[in-house]
Amino acid sequence: MDTLKVTTIFYSIQGEATHTGKASIFIRLYGCNLECPFCDDLLHTEKYTSYNYEKILNEIKEYPSKHIIITGGEPSIHDLNEFIGVLHKHDYYVSIETNGFNFQNISKADWITYSPKDWTNIDITHADEFKFVVNRQTDMSPLLELKTTKPLYIQPENGLHIPDMTNIQHCIRLVQQHPHFKLSVQMHKFLEIK
Repeated sequence: MDTLKVTTIFYSIQGEATHTGKASIFIRLYGCNLECPFCDDLLHTEKYTSYNYEKILNEIKEYPSKHIIITGGEPSIHDLNEFIGVLHKHDYYVSIETNGFNFQNISKADWITYSPKDWTNIDITHADEFKFVVNRQTDMSPLLELKTTKPLYIQPENGLHIPDMTNIQHCIRLVQQHPHFKLSVQMHKFLEIK
């Protein structure tokens, strides 16, 4: 396969988790295996363009960063290992944001941010960091029992393009009470950038 269903490619600043603040090229892919009510980008459900790898490379070389973030939707519904290999040949560092649908399809990535939606069955072996979307009603007990040395980010459930300060304050209190959690606030929403 040398084509991908791409909804958008854009250059911005990563606003979440470990790579917050890093200039990054985002490749947003079409499709997802879930329909989360708090999804903050529905572009993956609308239209897409089939891009071959060469077209993607030509577009991303216009940006000075070598940090790629493949997101969606859900990237792991696609077998991306060949594409990741192509990116590596051009000296790109590849991060993937996934709900963990199929880790085998993204196994060649340099960094995997795992944001599971089913907290009763969390795979702790394939990710470099965890990101959990939290609101005031979230039952935190599964996360309090999770044993890992990898970073555990809690991210307040925000509005589509704006921060939800009530959820953010709730998450700040959670991090203060449970300091093994880290806070990820979606900085890009505060900066009003993509």
